[in-house]
Amino acid sequence: MHQAPTQLITERLILRRPSLADAAAIYEFGRDSEVARYMDWPRHKDIQDSIEALESFAAEWESGSEFCWAITTKTENTAMGTIACRIESPRADFGYVLNRRYWGQGFATEAVRAVMSWVMSLPEIDRIWATCDTENLASARVLEKAGLQREGTLPRSTIRPNLSSTPRDTFIFAKVRDPV
Repeated sequence: MHQAPTQLITERLILRRPSLADAAAIYEFGRDSEVARYMDWPRHKDIQDSIEALESFAAEWESGSEFCWAITTKTENTAMGTIACRIESPRADFGYVLNRRYWGQGFATEAVRAVMSWVMSLPEIDRIWATCDTENLASARVLEKAGLQREGTLPRSTIRPNLSSTPRDTFIFAKVRDPV
């Protein structure tokens, strides 16, 4: 089982383990229909949904099945989003969400790069990957700016419950370790 760092620090951000104190901030973006639009989880209907998500993040961290960090700025300890990864050697995948008040400022790219850097420092990991809906061009751009390559499209692969109950086409992006 892997042990993830409880904090990842970048130029502007601190990625830290979320806590129940983050429930209001998580609810703010989790209920936003624009933020949740392309997510693979349903939009939060009330604060209890956010509390349950936070409890799930803690349980998954403890089991080692998924590591989730709250994305905060160095000047504010408020969760502006989350980023999570799952490690299944020799690969890992990740996903993120960001409060729309922080869109377009490079925070998502900075958070993705921090998680990618840690994951790719693990000697047993050769591939890190992420997906996004084919209509989510802003997220596709974040993944490209972070250094992932778009490998293709997975037809009808992911249900986006805030858009449709029918599986939607998804881009897959990845970065692979250079051969030794």
